[in-house]
Amino acid sequence: DGGRWMVAARETRPSPGFNSGPARPRGGAAGVGPPEQAVLNDLRSGSHDLGGIVGHAELRLRAGAVPQEEAEEYARLSPEEQQRRLSAIVKKIDRDSDGLLTNDELSSWIQQSFKHYVTQEAKQHFSDYDKDGDGLVSWKEYNIQMYDRVIDFDENTVLEDQEEESFRQLHLKEKKRFEKANRDDVPDLNVDEFVAFEHPEEAEYMTDFVIQEALEEHDKDGDGFVSLEEFLGDYRRDPTAREDPEWILVEKDRFVNDYDKDNDGRLNPQELLSWIVPNNQGIAQEEALHLIEEMDLNDDKKLSEAEILKNQDLFLNSEATDYGRQLHDEHFYHEEL
Repeated sequence: DGGRWMVAARETRPSPGFNSGPARPRGGAAGVGPPEQAVLNDLRSGSHDLGGIVGHAELRLRAGAVPQEEAEEYARLSPEEQQRRLSAIVKKIDRDSDGLLTNDELSSWIQQSFKHYVTQEAKQHFSDYDKDGDGLVSWKEYNIQMYDRVIDFDENTVLEDQEEESFRQLHLKEKKRFEKANRDDVPDLNVDEFVAFEHPEEAEYMTDFVIQEALEEHDKDGDGFVSLEEFLGDYRRDPTAREDPEWILVEKDRFVNDYDKDNDGRLNPQELLSWIVPNNQGIAQEEALHLIEEMDLNDDKKLSEAEILKNQDLFLNSEATDYGRQLHDEHFYHEEL
């Protein structure tokens, strides 16, 4: 029924990225689906520990987003096979083959892992949308897969029902993003364009679109900037409360210290980009530093294979292996001849 496809649409709405503030709707550009978003909401409400790095892989595991067959395969690996695959991964991380992993090598590997999984998951979705198997996804095919019907709204006709109007706006934005992802004369999307459609933050040619969409979403006064009030969205302080809730204090601190680089009290387009696009580089560098601090036994600021194998549980429970997922993904552990 109509309510069904409106709910489905709300779940697909593109949004500012993984590290963005409370104003963003759930799901979207960073690939954070409904289960992961529930965990994010729990984190903000204080029902989860905020300490440590909350990366996309950790959210997948906490939310039960890792496929059951992957978990079962990991459980079936013998200790010897686990160690063999881990050793192969370590050798791949070690780009200069000197037997030691530096902060830069670890950070680069983690960033590659982020991009690989985002791309692979989008490519897996591609076949679901490509109904006729021609290697392209049309706007019609996208609608049929997403909403079970082809939907066509008039850009200039505002609907009286508020919920239907919200869906109309959302659907028009989706169509605009679909068209922007298209880079050639063919109106349908090939697999690379489809990845850019699903994850515009991963495609450099989509950057201007990502910024413009975020401004349309958050720049309520149309001045080309996002103020702190706009950043916080619909939040209104409880007049009976003595102070703001902790998550608001955290968001205000992030606005001032992480995003507003020129300290003018508002986010310009470039600063806005640092908010809406996941800071995978920062997450990766922080995780690499953490691993070296915890596992470096001889204080040389690097990790040897022996140091990693001595404390492999920590390494396997980190972004460096996507929380163990890489051990059953041949892309990572396959030893090249």
